[in-house]
Amino acid sequence: MDRLWNPIFDACFVHARCNMTTLFKGYLLIIGIVSMALGLTCMFMPDLGWYPAFEDIERGTAAASFVRTMAGVFVASGYVLIRFIFSSSKVQLGTVLIYLCSFMLIGKFSGLYYEGIKFHDIVTTSLGTLTLIGLIVIHKHRKNLLNYDL
Repeated sequence: MDRLWNPIFDACFVHARCNMTTLFKGYLLIIGIVSMALGLTCMFMPDLGWYPAFEDIERGTAAASFVRTMAGVFVASGYVLIRFIFSSSKVQLGTVLIYLCSFMLIGKFSGLYYEGIKFHDIVTTSLGTLTLIGLIVIHKHRKNLLNYDL
């Protein structure tokens, strides 16, 4: 009798595993889209009061600039998550770091536009720009070192 149940159980397990993969991909897609939408909204809306956790943050403060910078990280994370779901190739760590740094800088520039320019913001923006340039240079250098004649 056990021999009869094994093929049925195996078929159900394989079927459930396939559905679970689809469910997890759908869940990750929703999380990626929500992260990108909230991050973009937080970066480019002049007022942060639309989100309950940020309603006490006043414009022109360091906290508002920090929230906009971190919103760039949410956008980059959502983008990398969506790219991971639909890409068949591996996404390299250098590429992920470039996306994170570049979207963080977009959020930083948005913070400079809406919150004003302070000395600390100039320093962090210039350090972030140097970091992005360094990541791009090193990433291109490593790509040139790869041997495609395997």
